[in-house]
Amino acid sequence: MEVNPRVPNRTRNGVLSGPVIKGILQTLTEAPDNMALMNQGIFLLVEDADFKRAQGGAGELKITLADKERHGIVNGGHTFAAIRQAIEDADDNEAEQLENAWVRIHILHGIDPEKVAKIAEGLNRSKQVDDASLDNLDGVFLDIQEALKGKPGHDQIAYHQGDNGELYISDVLVLLQLFNCERYSDDKHPHSLYRKPRLAADTFKADLARDKKGEPAASKLLVPRIHEILSLSDEIKLRTPAAANRVDFQFGRMKDDKKRKQRAGTSREAKIALHFIGKRTRYSVPKGWVTPMLAAFRANVEWNLESGRFGWRVPLDELLDGVIDDLVRVCVSEHRDNKNPPEMVGNRESSYRQCYDKVLLYLARRGKLQQI
Repeated sequence: MEVNPRVPNRTRNGVLSGPVIKGILQTLTEAPDNMALMNQGIFLLVEDADFKRAQGGAGELKITLADKERHGIVNGGHTFAAIRQAIEDADDNEAEQLENAWVRIHILHGIDPEKVAKIAEGLNRSKQVDDASLDNLDGVFLDIQEALKGKPGHDQIAYHQGDNGELYISDVLVLLQLFNCERYSDDKHPHSLYRKPRLAADTFKADLARDKKGEPAASKLLVPRIHEILSLSDEIKLRTPAAANRVDFQFGRMKDDKKRKQRAGTSREAKIALHFIGKRTRYSVPKGWVTPMLAAFRANVEWNLESGRFGWRVPLDELLDGVIDDLVRVCVSEHRDNKNPPEMVGNRESSYRQCYDKVLLYLARRGKLQQI
């Protein structure tokens, strides 16, 4: 890694951190077949490369690395580190799934030593600065930062590329917009945000523009509730595995298809941090499950944009106790019975509609749907 100017961030305990690492690990564990499509690969500078053909049409490539200042991973260090971590942490089931993940290897040899630094700089800057980083420079997220200030997990949000934190701001904006009752209703659900997260950022910025004009803006109602929403997301992750077992689904052995097992559980100690509620879990709950379940709690919102009203019809912890089994049952059915990979559950409108209806039914039975 000496030739790479972007060494992956690690915590004091040596654990890899940051939104780039998290995104790579999520692809490795939730959609391993997509790794070669979503990752530009690992670039190696080498002293020499010797390829020989072998029997059966196979081949063997021997590479030589002789100088740490000239040879090694010049780009793709985050990818390499994430792969190593995934392999080292994997149990038998997880290791089987990782065999379906591939990345490209780019091998460069015969490079002039004087050009090594320029190559490293050029490759590592080839990625365009993303929209979230530009928005951060414009102060778009100041209200969010202020609303989270001093609360558990506030330091785990990355507001720009290279920032520390496990949750990228673009993901936070998606979670926030799941509760936008001005944009979504009983009949219109936010499944498109799962495929096009940029919609959440565009909506949020449009609201900021309205607010500056003195017009009613959904963001003014949503931002003060952001920590409650992030905490609810963590609580769903915490309770999903036990709920899955109660509905006769072994969450820890979740299958992607008949041959592969989706990484969900580990036999080792709890190691996945739920920063916004200050707890840990042994299980990695797919984003494709969490998103439609969380969006269902929009039914619990008392909303009036003109008067600036945002309230919960029923306390969130009480409501979660009452509906978690039903919500997980929807995800189990979409995944197992309808044969959708875990990450694709969050891509289907039916997942959101069914989860929302479960919460709506719970509230109706308790007479909590009076109009405001």
